[in-house]
Amino acid sequence: MPITNFLISWYVGLIVVFNPLEDKIPQPKYTLEQKYKFVKYTENRIYTSNNTALLKLNEAFDALIKGKRKKVNIVHFGDSHIQADYFSGEMRSHFNDEKLLGNGGRGYLFPCSMANTSNPHNIKVSYKGVWNGCRNVELYKSCSWGLSGMTSTTSNTDASFTIDPNLSQQSHNYEITRVKVYYQVNNKNSYYVKLLLPNGVLYPVRLDADGYAEFILPSAEKKITIGLEKRFDHQNFFTLEGISFENDNKGVQYNAVGVNSATVPSFLKMPKFESHLRSLSPDLVIISLGTNDAYTPYFNPNQYKMNLARLIQKIKNASPNASILLTTPNDCALYGRFNKANQEAVRVILELANESNCAVWDLFNIMGGLGSINQWLGAGLSAPDRIHLSGKGYRLQGDLLYDALVSAYGDYCRKNKK
Repeated sequence: MPITNFLISWYVGLIVVFNPLEDKIPQPKYTLEQKYKFVKYTENRIYTSNNTALLKLNEAFDALIKGKRKKVNIVHFGDSHIQADYFSGEMRSHFNDEKLLGNGGRGYLFPCSMANTSNPHNIKVSYKGVWNGCRNVELYKSCSWGLSGMTSTTSNTDASFTIDPNLSQQSHNYEITRVKVYYQVNNKNSYYVKLLLPNGVLYPVRLDADGYAEFILPSAEKKITIGLEKRFDHQNFFTLEGISFENDNKGVQYNAVGVNSATVPSFLKMPKFESHLRSLSPDLVIISLGTNDAYTPYFNPNQYKMNLARLIQKIKNASPNASILLTTPNDCALYGRFNKANQEAVRVILELANESNCAVWDLFNIMGGLGSINQWLGAGLSAPDRIHLSGKGYRLQGDLLYDALVSAYGDYCRKNKK
């Protein structure tokens, strides 16, 4: 479906005419300089097939700003572009920096080193005991994956792990007053979980049917240690499926998980995807998949569309009140040449978004289209492999998407004179 068939949420201009309404609307601010000539800043917008694709998110922002609700929950998942959390981490920082929105907590994550892969760059993980990881990209494995796409299992009763989301070089303090530990709560053979706090042991206030134990802390903590407890002879293992660090403050909780090399089918095979997603009550779900699906000379756009349609339907089943945003894959190289399959992936995403009432952020077009990865590499925005971006490039990606989303919300407010 050509882009011209989409109604466009236009990017806010460089000069904002004085209007009292503007003081009540978050403003785009991170890409107004238009530093790079090859980036199509004027194309940095959210495409929607009608006025309802982002309605739930915009209504949630509106209610948060007006004090009618405490949280806006965003869930962002994808592949290696998300696992390191440079792109999504930049988004989280911008939402938390906006005074009209606020810091709603670090959110859902996975301590990836416990699954034998790299952690998000902004958390520190340490653990005791022997842990065996399982990832959704491992073709011949079937594990109890939830939203994170990873699990880690131990049989050691004295095993524990600590996660610190507040590293010293970070500008944000993610206060933790609530913790959700996702595991097999209904499996009688699983060990119980507990928090090991500086002042003693804390047990969960409840076990939820969506598959997690919830803890309410007596005071805010900056890092959390989880321990295990065996009470019966038949208990012989524990499998971690995810963690959510939350607080009681007003603000945006930006949850992000990614799995290196993941494709759309990687997330279709996860038995607890829907229950974990439902537990986070998302107002917006962002899907950043497609790079690995299209990273082949034998890309099948029809199969890709069918898989992506199934994933969208799973999200709608789990969170019928959430807006859904699809991001297109960035331009990249394939065996030394530009990957033309990405153009087909973009076409499919735009077409499917129109059919399923999803929004689209077209990174492929914004960054300059086919061949633009060379310009990004020359500017230090791409990694040498011309597949991944550099930290600098991922942060620019986060800047662009944040500005596009708040611009779309501003358009919604002006249209409705909020």
